[in-house]
Amino acid sequence: MGKKKLCVPKDGVGDATLQKNFDWVCGQGIDRSPIQPDVVYVGPATVRSRATFAMNSYHRRKGDIESACDFRSTAQTTTKDPSYGKCKYV
Repeated sequence: MGKKKLCVPKDGVGDATLQKNFDWVCGQGIDRSPIQPDVVYVGPATVRSRATFAMNSYHRRKGDIESACDFRSTAQTTTKDPSYGKCKYV
């Protein structure tokens, strides 16, 4: 069985674009409670970390299909786990 694929932003994608991706995904009804600013384990609450979590959550909710991890060519799937500290991607 292959490794789990996770959806992450491509290198070099700027914060403004990632914020747009985050806003769009949040409008799709994903659970944002783990990445709210008052949650201690979020770690560095950067636009990139929050967008990564949201984009991957959307990708997972859509059944891990490749097209659910495109975001206008600003994201890609990877088998490298972006988890850090207590923030675990599933």
